[in-house]
Amino acid sequence: MASVGVGFAMSNNYQFHKKFNNLTKNNDIIKSMKKLFFLLASLALLIFPINALARDNVDSWYIKNFESNITVNKDSTLIIDEKITADCGDCYNKHGIFRVLPIVYSPSTGKKVNLHISLISITDFNGKAHPYQVINDRANDTITWKIGDANKTVQGINEYEIKYKVLNGTRTDDPKLDEFYWNLNGNFWDIQTDKFTATISFPDGINQSNSQVNLYSGSFGQKDAGLASYSWVTDTKLQVEALKTLDINEGITVSVAFPKGIVTGYQTTFFEKYGAYFSFLIPLLILYFCYLLWKKFGKDPSINPTVAPEFGIPDKLSPMSLGMVMTDGILKSQFISATMINLAVKKALKIEEIKGQGIFRSKDYKLTKLTDSTKGLTDDEGALLGDLFGGQKEIMLSSLKNNFYKHISPLSSFVKDDLVKRRLLLPHSRLAQYLFIFVAIVLIVFGIASAVISGLLSLNLILSAVIVFIFSFFMTKRTTEGAEFNKKILGFKLYMETAEKYRQKFNEKENIFERFLPYAMMFGTTTLWINKMKQIYGEEYFSHYYPYWFVGSMANFNADSFNDVVSNMSSTMASTITSAPSSSGSGGGGFSGGGGGGGGGGGW
Repeated sequence: MASVGVGFAMSNNYQFHKKFNNLTKNNDIIKSMKKLFFLLASLALLIFPINALARDNVDSWYIKNFESNITVNKDSTLIIDEKITADCGDCYNKHGIFRVLPIVYSPSTGKKVNLHISLISITDFNGKAHPYQVINDRANDTITWKIGDANKTVQGINEYEIKYKVLNGTRTDDPKLDEFYWNLNGNFWDIQTDKFTATISFPDGINQSNSQVNLYSGSFGQKDAGLASYSWVTDTKLQVEALKTLDINEGITVSVAFPKGIVTGYQTTFFEKYGAYFSFLIPLLILYFCYLLWKKFGKDPSINPTVAPEFGIPDKLSPMSLGMVMTDGILKSQFISATMINLAVKKALKIEEIKGQGIFRSKDYKLTKLTDSTKGLTDDEGALLGDLFGGQKEIMLSSLKNNFYKHISPLSSFVKDDLVKRRLLLPHSRLAQYLFIFVAIVLIVFGIASAVISGLLSLNLILSAVIVFIFSFFMTKRTTEGAEFNKKILGFKLYMETAEKYRQKFNEKENIFERFLPYAMMFGTTTLWINKMKQIYGEEYFSHYYPYWFVGSMANFNADSFNDVVSNMSSTMASTITSAPSSSGSGGGGFSGGGGGGGGGGGW
């Protein structure tokens, strides 16, 4: 046995040396072949760089590995699990990646079909949830999952696992065959993908023997299959793999056609079919309900609409009270300033013009209280007199600045309560108006939010909001007495605006110019009123006239100059009594939104 072993070893040794000698003899040939091989390899690397190798000096995001696992179900749904390994190296201020998906596709008919994509989870490979933001872009029919934390930066390799469900994942509109036609990775990545694989699992009945597979790769619209290959790893499992690094905007699409009857197409809901048409009914229904609510809560009582001239102050109420009847409970600053002039006309106070000192100083007015008695004054005029002076005999109008505003709300409530007692106003006549405005705001919010579902639905909800908002202006209801009284106020205004038609009436009334002046201020027709009086009484009358309640800079009374004085005094009074101080942010006196400037901003 030993001799046999030795012989075997010697024989092997002989054969080895024989081969070695032969190789040595051909050494020059081998060296030449090696040189040629390395030359060709170097040239290939220049033409076809192998980016799948480890990258050095990473200066931006790239995808190191992208694995997509797709499960196709018989009800046309897809469960997709994408595992993305992304690397940003040592880059500064990086937060994460984002994934954009189309939410519709367009078959050969050209009609958009909704894919109905719903997110299941976004985690790392260990199941830890990633923060993300959902961005719905209805204009471009896409959904974006922006993954990452704005307050946290990342570096190096990061793992993202995105799971989502697609309800309408297979095409069954072709009468001859059904098809899984899917863009596997997406053609609109703005970063490179070094390695990509997709595994597609089909249900029983769809297999290698009865399916036809086509691959398309490259930029959007290209049909070249040279970037990818496929193979059946089992009878019902297809694997697609990229052959090289996928550059920016390069994608891989697979088409797998199979016999009809294996999968059932997505069942379109009734709302999807007809919802867009039914959304047109929303503004019509809103219009109808607004009309019904207006009839019940906003429509004024039916009265004779004819307005006849009213030759006296209706019920001798103050300008404040008449003005609040007209506005259905809103106290305007001009109503208060007009009532201040009315107090002067009634000799309860005197107004003295004080010239400003210096070039830039504006004029002021001194108010002097002439009586403590409220005889001849209405209740609200008495209340206003008390609020103005507060126990003092003289005040400067400028002293009311940033102080008198505190009296406006109680004064408004006082006047309104009196008008409610007279049945000229309803206690909550504006409640329906405020509710309508609130509903309009809610409809606008829902309208904007629904844009991600349907542009038509969004449009109709916003149109409904406009209808509700318009109706809000008509949702203030008057009592029967209030409607009749408001007609008297309008008749009084008509009488003052057409004064020249009723000269005899003016001649019969004493001091009518001054007594009605505050009401002209309340109506906002001061200039018209003074000009009408000048037409009726003439320049000679006014040349001998001077208002007893006013001390000013006019040497001789002139209707035009008096109009300027009254207008200036009225506007000064109105702006002064409604002014409120601005708060400071120091000492705890500030508030959100206070202070100077204003801002916004954005960015990620």
